[in-house]
Amino acid sequence: MFNIGDVLWQLFYPALLVLLFVMVVKEVRFFIKLMPKMNNLDNKRDELHERLKKKDE
Repeated sequence: MFNIGDVLWQLFYPALLVLLFVMVVKEVRFFIKLMPKMNNLDNKRDELHERLKKKDE
């Protein structure tokens, strides 16, 4: 007779790896979506910086 614990572990371990992989892919996709927004914020901040400099002069 085979041990039920071993079978469950053999099913559980690959499932865990797949879950981890899916999570990583989701995170990467989320950051790729977020990147243009971040660049947009940086550009807006730079524009405000330039305006403040012009006001000071």
